[in-house]
Amino acid sequence: MFVLESIKKYAMSDRIALVNREETLSFAELDARSDAFAMYLLESLGEDRTEIVIYGHKETDILPCMYGALKAGRGYVPIDITVPVDRVQQIVDDVQPKVIVDFYGIGLRSDGVILSAETLRDRISCFLGCEVPKENWIKGETPAYILFTSGSTGKPKGVPITAANIENLYSGLLPWMTGEGVILNQISYSFDVSVCSVYVGMAQGMTLYTIDKQMIENLGELFEYLERSGLETWVSTPSFAEICVQSAKFNSGLMPKLKRFLFCGEVLTHKLCDQLAERFPEAKVINTYGPTEATVLVTAVEITEKLRHDELQIPIGYPLDEVTFRIVDGEGRDVSPGEQGELLIISKNVGPGYYKRPDLTEKVFFKDRETGKRGYHTGDSCFEKDGLYYYCGRMDNQIKVNGFRVEVEDIENNLVKVDNIARAAVVPVSDGEKVQYLAAFVLLEKADGLSSLKRSMLIKERAAEFLPSYMIPRRITAVEAFPLNTNGKVDKKELAKLIK
Repeated sequence: MFVLESIKKYAMSDRIALVNREETLSFAELDARSDAFAMYLLESLGEDRTEIVIYGHKETDILPCMYGALKAGRGYVPIDITVPVDRVQQIVDDVQPKVIVDFYGIGLRSDGVILSAETLRDRISCFLGCEVPKENWIKGETPAYILFTSGSTGKPKGVPITAANIENLYSGLLPWMTGEGVILNQISYSFDVSVCSVYVGMAQGMTLYTIDKQMIENLGELFEYLERSGLETWVSTPSFAEICVQSAKFNSGLMPKLKRFLFCGEVLTHKLCDQLAERFPEAKVINTYGPTEATVLVTAVEITEKLRHDELQIPIGYPLDEVTFRIVDGEGRDVSPGEQGELLIISKNVGPGYYKRPDLTEKVFFKDRETGKRGYHTGDSCFEKDGLYYYCGRMDNQIKVNGFRVEVEDIENNLVKVDNIARAAVVPVSDGEKVQYLAAFVLLEKADGLSSLKRSMLIKERAAEFLPSYMIPRRITAVEAFPLNTNGKVDKKELAKLIK
């Protein structure tokens, strides 16, 4: 696999692969540790190629575990610490891994081996200095990783992406992300945008510069680390950049080497593009688009001054090399140029389907008759103008909130697990260009005598047992009854009118 070849290549130099606060990891150390972990997996598991689970945040040893799994011919399942324990356990029960690396000791139940950070180092110590033969490396249609996203049943839904999928992404993204400098490593490893740094960046010998959750919660500390980063490539969702631009310190003086912003994961606004153009006049702003099912992204475009001043929304870009788009109406017929419809992706980027869910796979994945390639129904409403594609929103209840993709039904199904909530309805609140936050309306089983503020705080606290923080609605309002539409369903348009 290309990224493993690159790690071997740069291991012959003194180049740094990762900076994590005061800790550094050289390419030579990364190569050695990933080989050692791979040897441990091969020796202890034999021919079994079940994916390993990695639970953590931005620990330095996570990268050797990821690449070690790939060297041992298997994939990995990254899970961030922001995911509630019950949800983590659901994923473990689904995957049934033979090895779990748990950097936080959260007490997972598994028939497999659970390694703590200390145990991990102890187990691989005897394999340091060993080199895994390349014939063991992951290849072709073997899943390199599985990301679990929000599912409409209230349970996480696995999306496997193969080694071949990632190879194709690398080829398509390379013209937009070249260089050997420092690249931002802020995105959670359990969010697909991190692949841009972990695979495309690392394969070019870039140094991953870590920004963790604690830094993001303290802007003073965040800017202190950004100032000494030497960043050349910024990869994030627009939301993270929007947090940063709130401070006047976020400018080219803070990061004088910055060459490009690459955004993915949610809507990029005119306002943010204008702010970045003013603060970082020498840096390019590149917008991209793509669902997890099609390996992170399938489009790219540099946002020029002309596009910034265009009355249309910021475009999601041109299809990458090898990617073919179709925009179809509700009957599956191609729409006329400029007309909105559902975007279909036909590409080697498209993954094999949903993990252990052939029923869901059959609904949205297909094989293109003309090319023989896999295709995917995105459920996104888009239109094309002069070769550029524009995103118009979801065609169902799946939305992007702060860069994370969620399904409204998933949140609703988990809110009703909270004591005294009989029913819940979630409404996204937008400013016309992107979802700003989520509002929830709940029907109580019985009166609780609490003020609106205390009730909201209590529900949020209890909901954290079932939902990641980014899926917990900002506003929670109790109602005596839900308005219904003519179909007998909850009328969310009427509920939205209650939001002031």
